[in-house]
Amino acid sequence: MIDPRALANLANDPPLLTGLNRAVAVSPMTDSHRLAHELAQKPPDLIIAPLRGGIAQATLMARACGEAFAGTHVALWGNEPTRDRFLASDSAIFDLGSLIADAMERQCLAHADALILPDQAAEAPVLPGSDRLPPLVTFSRIAGIAAATRIDTQIREIVFMGALQRAAGAGEFVEAIERLAREGILGDRSVTFLGPAADSLHGLSKEWLGQKAATWPFRFKVIDESDRLSALRYAEEPGRLVVSVSSDSDDLHSLRACASNHLAFLARPMDDPDLASRLVESIALAVGNGGATADERREVDWAKLLADLMRLDVRSPTSGTETVTVCVLHHNRLGFLRQALASIPPTVGAHEVEVIVIDNASPIPDVAGAIREAAGDRPALRILTLSEPLPQTSAYNRGLAEARSEIVVFLDDDNLFLGGGLERLVRAASAGSHDIVVSSLDVFDDTDGDPRSVPSAGRLLFLGTAHSAGLFFNAFGDTAMAVRREPFTALGGFHDLGYDYPSLDWVTLAKAQGAGLRIGALQWPAVRYRRNTVRADGQAIKLDEAGARALVFKACGDSIDARLVARYAQKLLLLDL
Repeated sequence: MIDPRALANLANDPPLLTGLNRAVAVSPMTDSHRLAHELAQKPPDLIIAPLRGGIAQATLMARACGEAFAGTHVALWGNEPTRDRFLASDSAIFDLGSLIADAMERQCLAHADALILPDQAAEAPVLPGSDRLPPLVTFSRIAGIAAATRIDTQIREIVFMGALQRAAGAGEFVEAIERLAREGILGDRSVTFLGPAADSLHGLSKEWLGQKAATWPFRFKVIDESDRLSALRYAEEPGRLVVSVSSDSDDLHSLRACASNHLAFLARPMDDPDLASRLVESIALAVGNGGATADERREVDWAKLLADLMRLDVRSPTSGTETVTVCVLHHNRLGFLRQALASIPPTVGAHEVEVIVIDNASPIPDVAGAIREAAGDRPALRILTLSEPLPQTSAYNRGLAEARSEIVVFLDDDNLFLGGGLERLVRAASAGSHDIVVSSLDVFDDTDGDPRSVPSAGRLLFLGTAHSAGLFFNAFGDTAMAVRREPFTALGGFHDLGYDYPSLDWVTLAKAQGAGLRIGALQWPAVRYRRNTVRADGQAIKLDEAGARALVFKACGDSIDARLVARYAQKLLLLDL
């Protein structure tokens, strides 16, 4: 199984960039991307990754786009999705990390070979709008080496292990401890709260706990510990009874494995009116006579599970490439255009590449002749010369209407394809998994020299289908993309308002998602992207971020998870109270 902690050892070269300038929030994207590149060096036969967090997203996307892992089985461990935890959690938030993870988990469900569930699971995790679930594989447990143990009769300390949140059962635990103290059962034992705890917040916090404890007759302490391994080491000490509540059985399994004196409750706090009473009963029994018996250690029957997984088919993409047209938008930059056209191979697979240069009213005498000279010997070259400048979306849609191929690829004249980049885009778009394929971008800073020799300034990552996260930043992709002509034309092509507007790539891809089109993303860059921050900062259209977001909101339609976004907004408001 993929262990996310192993990511700390992966190299961070080149720098990974996203459309959201918040490193912590986008860590699910960058971690998944690094892991895919690491695993691709020696692809395994089988990967088992947790669903929650979407760590396998880049690996599965690379496979769906035909880049790597063609023979690798990928199964998801069906733990509780981020969405369920996010909706139930009463903690405030500071970033978009949960929405990004939710988008990645949905992609994982769409592309994985199997979803692993315990025998007793009644149903698979449900993510609204995700109607493409992989085959379900259940597992059984067999008796482990350790026999069942009895709780130590010499309990001196009761430890609540978990975040100081109602969603973690902290409220019910406090209620139970207060009852035990009133009834004289707690005695002289101390109470410890072990886990992440906010100092002061509009919810459960150290400040809230201090006010509650003003009348407590027993000793207590708070250990603000976010590292679970450190918390488990504390829980191992004899004389401590560790109490934990979770709606995810995997969370409780590590506690059962480490702490001999434990009470692990599989429950949904705030939805279980009997939880506090069950805590009182179990703790009283444990400290009263040591009669409570810890759960028998039972392990997953890995031999059977692995055999079941390896019998499943790998959901590899179809091979081959379809016909392709490359539309290059040009305006008065013949030097850049020459570099862009030189990066387009004459053929992809068995098909000649049709190239359409859309000249957007360049003030150049005999512009068609100048473009033909820049293109060199290219028989399948067509030139559309516009007498009046059009908005970028309108110009690209003119090229789309003229294209004769099944796959249409778009390229701005100041960018260029990396070696094999166009072929990989076309192969991914031909594979049948996606209607649109974008690419991560190899960013380089503007130069007058040969762009192929300029060092990379970073790799710009995209998710493709970004679900609700795409409402807040462009996680979808860039205009340097390949589309299947028929569904993209039915969409109306690029979202055209009849005038230039900000973030046309973001808006168009949000509209595509809203219409149900499937968007894939190459994990290895196919395009070198020229960055000129000085020029961008001087363009008024780049400053209209509010306008871009308004257009994206309208374009997304019903493709976002309204309940998830509403909870995100509600949590953000806590910071302003």
